[in-house]
Amino acid sequence: MRIRDACAERLASERAALTKFRASGGKVAGYTCNAFPAAVLAGSGLWPVRVLCGTSSDSESAGEKIVRADVCPLVKSLLGNVAEGKSLHAEIDLWIGLYTCDQMRRGMNCLSEQLGKEVHPVQLPATRTDDVAGYYAVQVKRLVSDIETRHNLPFDEKQSLYWTNEYNDAAKVLSQAARAGFISPLDIHAMFHLLFNSRPFGLARFFEKIIISSDAFRPEKTVVLTGSPLTLEDTVLLEELENRGFGVIPLNCTGLNAVEYEKHVEIGDNTIESLALAAFHRPPCSRARPNTVVYERIKQTITDTGAKGLIVKCMKFCDQWYTERERMRRTFDIPVLVFDSDYAAGGRERLLSRIDAFLEML
Repeated sequence: MRIRDACAERLASERAALTKFRASGGKVAGYTCNAFPAAVLAGSGLWPVRVLCGTSSDSESAGEKIVRADVCPLVKSLLGNVAEGKSLHAEIDLWIGLYTCDQMRRGMNCLSEQLGKEVHPVQLPATRTDDVAGYYAVQVKRLVSDIETRHNLPFDEKQSLYWTNEYNDAAKVLSQAARAGFISPLDIHAMFHLLFNSRPFGLARFFEKIIISSDAFRPEKTVVLTGSPLTLEDTVLLEELENRGFGVIPLNCTGLNAVEYEKHVEIGDNTIESLALAAFHRPPCSRARPNTVVYERIKQTITDTGAKGLIVKCMKFCDQWYTERERMRRTFDIPVLVFDSDYAAGGRERLLSRIDAFLEML
């Protein structure tokens, strides 16, 4: 069985278990950014899931009934799915409204004010200092307190740490596999999204098993991929690169940035604070100020892996990544492809022509 098929099978099983959990009275909490510590939700007795799925032209169109057309496709798709009760979004009882950008902030406000959903706002500061990290931790502690008050769900430190340890074990396997380059782009994509959408218990052993039992992918060349998140269904780019024999190092928030750390944080006496600080110190995206560390991380990865090119995939209307395009081209001495995209099926041909031209440069 291919890795992607094994992951899809386990994900289906997890979705069924999630539905059963809700039917028995449990609550599911959804979030979108890898900088949020899901373990604190698990410690509060919730089922945490990172909701980056269900994206399509239909969900975008549904979202445009709520917000303007020139809004981030991910935000529109999220709102559209919630409004129509589709995809995993229909199973979310409460949302962690992590404000990562102005468009996501507006999206979360729409979830609360127009769609009547329970949203707990948390501001993710762009500035990278110890004081700001402390401020972020205070917000997460407040969130846990609010959930306990509203839902009568006291925080269980042992459960939270168990989730953390299991997640970190699975993350370590994923990090090593993604950087080694012997797993195909679509397979490693499936593994990351299984991590985001399932409980981490025993996941490290599952990953090791399917890696051992699969044939190694041997790319002709490798490129580094950075930029906006790739949702579960957003696979056109990966599919085309794989079909052309190229490997991908996913240096984005749905790849290595979700399983590695910019700074190690020991779990101290205050578990919630420690988990919040650890999540805050995952590698940041271009919104960080300063974002020099983003460029340094890309440069080091290119050196370590021998990557021949850099692809910066931006969501349409995402100024945070798109405004970096010229600096990206100037900074790195390998070919750089920058393009924006949405979830419309009609953009595939335009993307293919861009990819072909880029790969010829390599």
